[in-house]
Amino acid sequence: MTRTLPPEFTTVEGIPEDRYREWLNCWLTALAEPLGADPAVFEFYRRTFPAARGLAVTDAEGFAATNMSLDADLVLPGGATVPVAIGTAGSCHPTQTRRGLMTHLLERIYERAVEEGRAACADWPSEWPIYRRFGHGPAAWCDGMSIDLRRAGLREEVPGADLRLRRVTGGEARAAARTVFTNKYRSTPGELVPPEGFWERLATDPASPVLDALCTLGDPSGGARQCAVLDGRGFVSYRVAPGWTADKAPDGVLHVVDFLAADAEAAGALWRFLFAIDMVGEIRVPRLPVDDPLRWWVTDARWLRTHRRDALWLRLLDVPAVLSARTWAADGTLTVRVHDTRGWAAGTYHLEVDKGVGTCHRTTTEPDLELDVATLGSIVLGGTPASGYLRAGQIRAADPRHVWRWDAMATPERAPFLTYVL
Repeated sequence: MTRTLPPEFTTVEGIPEDRYREWLNCWLTALAEPLGADPAVFEFYRRTFPAARGLAVTDAEGFAATNMSLDADLVLPGGATVPVAIGTAGSCHPTQTRRGLMTHLLERIYERAVEEGRAACADWPSEWPIYRRFGHGPAAWCDGMSIDLRRAGLREEVPGADLRLRRVTGGEARAAARTVFTNKYRSTPGELVPPEGFWERLATDPASPVLDALCTLGDPSGGARQCAVLDGRGFVSYRVAPGWTADKAPDGVLHVVDFLAADAEAAGALWRFLFAIDMVGEIRVPRLPVDDPLRWWVTDARWLRTHRRDALWLRLLDVPAVLSARTWAADGTLTVRVHDTRGWAAGTYHLEVDKGVGTCHRTTTEPDLELDVATLGSIVLGGTPASGYLRAGQIRAADPRHVWRWDAMATPERAPFLTYVL
């Protein structure tokens, strides 16, 4: 149940179109990223984050807090999907913090997700401690990477040597990226399908890096956007910031924005293309899977500088729906007790896996594992080992072999990964 707010506040569910810009500015200003005057940026937000899904708390001065949930499908190990709510647009004006406004809106997101039959909430929180308190846990990780081209090099056996990319722009680039993503996303647990409006950013003015910065959570530089496609199999977009050494040799930095590959040969062709671009000494990639094959395709991996960070957080609402829908790597049975201070996922659940197919239901038997809902969200896709939580004291088990069994059952063929943050 959502908490009752002080009388000076009013809850708004569904933002009026004539107040959408005001609501958007409240959100973005809290992130130190005010909207600005570029109509393409406003249109991107309006299409991708529709007013009808917005939530807010208002006071006498206007919008005091914002939030939103988007409908999406989450890819589980094995390729099946479950419906989830993407939580985004969370903000609170600094003058109204610590008054329960964000808690109020988050609780409404959970209520709405349950009402709409969503099995979980998925998001990428701006601040780790806040969402952990509400039962969210980091379920997938990614590596930001800086590549020194002159020292790393590509091995001759990298696949895709006979494939040639072609350049695309505008609407063709938008359609190409969407097609490749559609062809690849079910092969990777942790993926979320972006709203249709998300792809419109690839059809906008390529001289502006603002929309690309929104998707990479970084600075893609001010160079013109370039796009190249391997039809149906691969898509890459990037910007090059020119640079020169002290000896006036070219030393530009290539900032990758989109990197989509439906198979290993297509990925190899994309890397061959990027490594061969003239006047570039470094490639920066904001998000790569933690098990990306590039590490084994270069001649010297010490010149791949990586920074690991959380990529996807999950807050489970319907435990049996998620555990029954995913494919498991090994057979076995486990009973898991889940603690959830907000009640949505609390209970004891019996999981039985036969030939990789799981069935899960509530039970009253004693558990093999005991953990909170945030920890279950972290380990449910197999991207975060349960054994680490056991050593940290956040999973309790009478016999540690139960935890090892979970990891043997839960670890997927490919590491969970989320291509795009919303």
